[in-house]
Amino acid sequence: MRTLSLRLPVATLLAVLAIGVATASGFASSGLDACTLVPRQSDGPEQIGTILESVAVAGPGDIWAVGSNVVGGGSSPFAERWNGTTWKPLRLDVPKGHTSISSLYDVKAFAPDDVWAVGSLRGADPLIQHWDGGSWKNVPTPAIAGTERILTGVDGTSGVDLWVVGQQRVNGQMRGVVLHRTSAGWDTLTPPSGAAVFHDVAMLPTGEPLVAGWSIDPEGYAQALLAVRDGDAWTPEAVPASPQHNVFVLSLAVGDADTVWAVGFSNDSPNGNAPITLRRGDDGWTSVAVPDQGGSTRLSSVATDQAGTAAVGLVTTGGLTRSLAMRFTDGGWTPIPGAGDQPPDSLAGVALDGSVVWAVGRYITAGGTYGIPTARVYSCG
Repeated sequence: MRTLSLRLPVATLLAVLAIGVATASGFASSGLDACTLVPRQSDGPEQIGTILESVAVAGPGDIWAVGSNVVGGGSSPFAERWNGTTWKPLRLDVPKGHTSISSLYDVKAFAPDDVWAVGSLRGADPLIQHWDGGSWKNVPTPAIAGTERILTGVDGTSGVDLWVVGQQRVNGQMRGVVLHRTSAGWDTLTPPSGAAVFHDVAMLPTGEPLVAGWSIDPEGYAQALLAVRDGDAWTPEAVPASPQHNVFVLSLAVGDADTVWAVGFSNDSPNGNAPITLRRGDDGWTSVAVPDQGGSTRLSSVATDQAGTAAVGLVTTGGLTRSLAMRFTDGGWTPIPGAGDQPPDSLAGVALDGSVVWAVGRYITAGGTYGIPTARVYSCG
């Protein structure tokens, strides 16, 4: 959604732009090695104007994708399901009223009949939807103060141990939001100190939530912020510092205790972006280099399982944007063939169904002043 990342909602984008520049493991062998990505679009008219933000696997061959459908100057939340042959949109239970700029930004599937999606209505109000196997239901959220209350990440161990993160604006300042749902209902938790935005959450093998986003340092730069909830308190994780650079962490993925990833991008000007990948170890997080992709590069989403680790995003060169998909092996990060062969497009979400990669985003078709966004779906072919 927008120029920084498909998974950056409008309010987060504004927060990133406001920051500006203060002065101006992988597995020993990867089951993803044989993957070549091919586009898999529906031929339905609902794909025109659709921007996909996130994808999740509910079971073998059972895939959900969420995002928004743009009409005119507004957008409405959107969800669709892969039935093994085609994508089928399914009606959401969106509260009545003008949707303005509304979208779903993340989806988590615990089972075919237990799927959760989070986002925002009108760029101002939190939105949570639950699929019970038969239909989507709106789930009221606890009160969140301020404005620009946008939810961008969801994970948990079950529907009654559900963690949701996002952002809010209070007295002109962005603050991270953390919600926790148990069998007793919702709790609104105080975020770690200094959190300006949380963009994702993932469950560690110990059952503790790991949250990711950024804080603002004394010089006005965004710096990566990762923290673990330990009982009733947050424990910040050691993260490599990037003085005089903005660092935005957008996505987390947890395989096992030795396979925890965070991805995003850094920048020191509006047009100069470099991908960031961090891997968690006993001594904290370390940077893992990404080969030069020949342009301004951002990573938006990462996924990992026993088959391997994959990340997706975009590369901009000479004003043209193409999608990027990468896999991690012992040799480091390497591009997955197929992604970016049909620009202009970009990817915002990735999930693994065994050794099959599913990646979603948007491409631009001719029409209108700037072209028309249309859903982009890749999987291994």
